[in-house]
Amino acid sequence: MRYVRLELTPPTGAVHPAGQRLATEPGLERSEIVYVDSFPDGTGILLYRLRGDSETLASRVEDHPLVLDWDLFEGAGSDLYCYLYLDSGEPASKLMSLVGQDGLIVETPIEFAGDGSLRLTVAGTDEMIQDAYRAIPEGFDYEIIKTGEYDPTSKWSIFDLTTRQQEVLRTAVEIGYYDVPKRATHQDIANELDCATSTVDEHLRKAESAVFLSLLG
Repeated sequence: MRYVRLELTPPTGAVHPAGQRLATEPGLERSEIVYVDSFPDGTGILLYRLRGDSETLASRVEDHPLVLDWDLFEGAGSDLYCYLYLDSGEPASKLMSLVGQDGLIVETPIEFAGDGSLRLTVAGTDEMIQDAYRAIPEGFDYEIIKTGEYDPTSKWSIFDLTTRQQEVLRTAVEIGYYDVPKRATHQDIANELDCATSTVDEHLRKAESAVFLSLLG
């Protein structure tokens, strides 16, 4: 079997409409989807690990028309967990259908990058994975981080970055962006890589978020 580690960006910033309530809650950050499941009647379960202030979250979750049941409880440290039992909604339904019809393994937890994109690992035969690529719903962006032979006992590196993110981060370090005092700017990195400063900003933010969230997790 093969695995693919990828970063998947939903067009709405969430895998389910109810998840958008979590994404837009001030002072709250989604860390992981700890558990996900779907049932033949179209309902499903999402269990989120969150960080931050949950003071106003309850009212925003319980009045969502697709939330059938929910719970919010504390974990270790500053972690919060939000359990959602949901009616079907997009793009979650399309993604779960894709996984089900192709027989793919989707490993959990599924991590959130700083911009709301999902970092996940799927495994299956070469044919399954190729079919899944072709069936990714319109509007999704994705970037492959790494691929290889699947080992279910392997733990993925907390510092998994895309090739481009590694290149931007490595260049930033080499030319002194992280020195004290700082010896380089985003423009200097962009000049080195012959790209736009907005590209440097995007990749640095994603790379820094992945590293710092991993260290804090």
